Amino acid sequence: MAILYKWSALLLIMMGLVLYLTACGPKTIPYSQSTDAPEPNQVAVAHYNWGMTSAQNGNFDQAIMELHLAIQNEPGWVMPFFTLGVVYGNQGELDKAIQVWERATQLDVNFAKAHYNLAVAYLQKEEKARSIASLREAIRLDKEALASAKVDPALEGIRNTPEFQELEHATEKKDQQD
Repeated sequence: MAILYKWSALLLIMMGLVLYLTACGPKTIPYSQSTDAPEPNQVAVAHYNWGMTSAQNGNFDQAIMELHLAIQNEPGWVMPFFTLGVVYGNQGELDKAIQVWERATQLDVNFAKAHYNLAVAYLQKEEKARSIASLREAIRLDKEALASAKVDPALEGIRNTPEFQELEHATEKKDQQD
């Protein structure tokens, strides 16, 4: 019974990753969330695409290798860092996920999804202050992040905190003023 539970949990994680990468992930391959950034080189794009395909097929070790090769070929391209963080996060490697998402936010300070994922990862590591700070930045960049945070089970641990409620009220008040 325990083995069946583990396989079911693994299958759910893989399905979640596939859904995330196909439904929420990038359809085109931007160099950055910024529209004026140059396109990455073809070698990096090929490795990134192979990494995405490997992740979608559940071959996470291959995905990690390909994404690292994409980064090696185009170290300023934010998308391989972001996707690598998703793979690491889904494998439970929170420290590695945080490291690459932090790098993604350094490469593109306006990358709201990377800030949001950092909020989730920090909360899983029980670093609530860092989680709130990352969520605050995600919401500043994309108001939809607040709507997601209100229902996202991964952020349940901070929704009842005074800091989250303050963030929520401040955002809603600012929206009313705009």
